Amino acid sequence: MLTVTTILGNIKNNPDLNQKYKESLNKNSLETITIQRSETEKVRMRKVSDKKTDVGFILPSRTHLRDGDVAFLDDTKMIIIKLSPELVAVLNIKKNIHHHRDDGDGSKSDHNHDHHDHNHDHHDHNHEFTNVAIKVGHTIGNLHRPLKISGSDIIFPIQTPDEINLFLRLLSGLKDYVDIRAETLIFEPDQGFDIHAH
Repeated sequence: MLTVTTILGNIKNNPDLNQKYKESLNKNSLETITIQRSETEKVRMRKVSDKKTDVGFILPSRTHLRDGDVAFLDDTKMIIIKLSPELVAVLNIKKNIHHHRDDGDGSKSDHNHDHHDHNHDHHDHNHEFTNVAIKVGHTIGNLHRPLKISGSDIIFPIQTPDEINLFLRLLSGLKDYVDIRAETLIFEPDQGFDIHAH
C-alpha cells in the first residue's frame, strides 16, 4: 500500500505540476483517485486509484482536498485527486434588470431623457441588482447550503432536479431577475461559504 502524508500541490495552480500532469497523461502513467465532496476533509482514508493502486491517506489535520491535488509523484506515476461531479443548481442573476424594455436598437421606447437621468437610472439599476442579490443570498443561506460564486452565478448542491422548482417558488417574487438551472459539475465551495457538517 502506498501511504500519502502530504499533498504536493495542485495541477490547476502549479505550472510545474501541470507540466508533469501533461507528461503523465502522454505516458499513460497518470492515476486518479475519485472522492466525493463529503470526503474532502477526511485526513485518514483508504482509496484505490483507477489503476488499482491501493493508497492510504494520513494527512495533516485540517487538510482540505481539492480537485487536481497531487497525492503522489515519482518517475513511474502521478496520482491526482478527482472530485466526483455532483448535481448543482446554477442560479444566475440577470445583469440587465432594467433593460427588458429595450427595442433592440438600444433606445428605450418609454424613456427619452437627458444624460443626468441616465446616470440616475444606472444607480437605480445597481441598487436593484444589489437588492436581488441580497434576497437570493438570504433565501439560499436559510437552507444552509455551501455556495460557490462565479461571476454572476451562484452555485450550490441539490439532491434532485426537482429542487429547482422549490427554489423557483421560494424566489417567485424575483423570477424576472433570476434564471436557475440544474447542472452536473465538480462543485468546490468558496472559502467562507462552506457549511461544515460536523
